[in-house]
Amino acid sequence: MGAWGFGIFDNDDALDIRDRFRRFVRDGLPMEEVTRQCIADFPDPMNDVSVVLALAALQMEQNKLQPEIKKRALALIVERKDIATWVDQEKRIQELEAFKQKLLRF
Repeated sequence: MGAWGFGIFDNDDALDIRDRFRRFVRDGLPMEEVTRQCIADFPDPMNDVSVVLALAALQMEQNKLQPEIKKRALALIVERKDIATWVDQEKRIQELEAFKQKLLRF
């Protein structure tokens, strides 16, 4: 996975999910199917921070945040899952905390 920033969509996997998600939404699929289709190509997607956070952000854009995706996204943020892979961990933590607040308000 290539990453160039600290935001939710600043990496290759998140952009791949966003492209798939938007295409499936345009095709009129129900959110459950959109989600299932988006994660189909990712091994163990519910443990992949990029996949889960991207899905949470995209579902919020559609006002259709699924409880399981929200719960998993919050858990990954709290666990600081994969934070050690970031060169500037503090900037990534700041982005995740800001996103966490959005999730909690949703």
